[in-house]
Amino acid sequence: MSRFDASLPRPPSPFWREALNPDPAGSPRLASYQPPGGEPIPFVLRSVRFAGGQSRDEAEYPFGGLWSGGYLNEKPQTLAIEGFLRGPAYIERRHALVEALRVPTSDDRPGFVELPFWGRFPVVVGENYEVAERADELGQCALTLAFARAATGADGGPPDAAALAAGASDPEAVEIAAGRVREAAIAEFEGETAGRRRPASAVRAALGRVTNAMLRVTGRLRAAQGVMDALAGDVFAILRLAEEGILAPRRIAQAVFNLGASLVGAAASARNAALSYGDGFGLPGLPRLPPLDDGRGALSALLSPGAFDDGGTSATPGEEAAARSVANLCKTMALSAGCGIVAGMEGLSRGAALGHWALLEALAAGIDAENPAVHAAIRDLLAATAALLSGRGLASERTRRIESPVPILALAAHLGCREAELRRLNSVADSFLVLGEVVYV
Repeated sequence: MSRFDASLPRPPSPFWREALNPDPAGSPRLASYQPPGGEPIPFVLRSVRFAGGQSRDEAEYPFGGLWSGGYLNEKPQTLAIEGFLRGPAYIERRHALVEALRVPTSDDRPGFVELPFWGRFPVVVGENYEVAERADELGQCALTLAFARAATGADGGPPDAAALAAGASDPEAVEIAAGRVREAAIAEFEGETAGRRRPASAVRAALGRVTNAMLRVTGRLRAAQGVMDALAGDVFAILRLAEEGILAPRRIAQAVFNLGASLVGAAASARNAALSYGDGFGLPGLPRLPPLDDGRGALSALLSPGAFDDGGTSATPGEEAAARSVANLCKTMALSAGCGIVAGMEGLSRGAALGHWALLEALAAGIDAENPAVHAAIRDLLAATAALLSGRGLASERTRRIESPVPILALAAHLGCREAELRRLNSVADSFLVLGEVVYV
């Protein structure tokens, strides 16, 4: 079921000049409408009227000469938009826009209106839209569009854990979707910074925060020495770009996402090593090795709130924009890498899977995905991850306290679970007898 959030979306910038024209050397930002599953169709915005209100419970008291009013809920918020399509190929775009407006919309499959000063609204197409042409204004047409806010959240965000997307539960689908996120995020970061003067000191400081955060993440992994050395090399490659003064946006973005891909590979390597290495024999007098490492510690550090905080100490708008764009790029990388790590985790319980999903969902909500391509890629990635998790038939964890030592094979038969699951969930390697609290699925 959809959850309605009446709060406004985040605008492209709090400053109207930058929101209207992020690149002074380029064209002003256009408005656009994107149908469900389609591409955004830009148009020139003339005016927009945003309307809302409150439903009231009004009561009159004739004999007392008084009245009262009580709040019931909010009335539907609507957008009335007027604009233009113009240019040599405007007929083609006019046809494309009309076909887009004909696509059925609902709370579950909303369209999206993006406005320069407002941001991105999930919407349902209204009862009437109009395209008007005049004989004395050849080469253009006027648009009158009406929309209502859709009940999918303020930004049309990803599905929640209770509404996991249906689809093929294939890790390869997550990998493909992550590749699309990488392409969209790199293109968006490069386009956002093109033609702007970003203070080099602010970019270096932001990249320094990135490397510090990623060192904390990689420190939670226990993989082979060669794998960890290669991962550390990818971390410091980002810092070297800043130190050498190489601030080309595409190279920075590629280095950040290369690190994310290496992190996914390192987590898989740690997981495979743990499965074959075990955690000690658990017998008296023998040292116990660290618990199995399946990447959960690194995942928690990677997805933790504020892991890529922009610092909050910017002195100028340019420094603030540089820190914000780098932080947003890193959050997008973290989401992509996090989904890859979760997709590689076998044998997750329902509680663990929902915990990981909550972290992914919270991170996705904090990403500035105003760019339609980035927004669509993130939605596809989360949908693929959700489908993978829902297709695994996850079971809830249960606990049982064993008061007297019981052979592990007999205990597995008694609890109705597999011996391998008992060993994995309770860090039991080669012990014949099990005592104390036991977790099983």
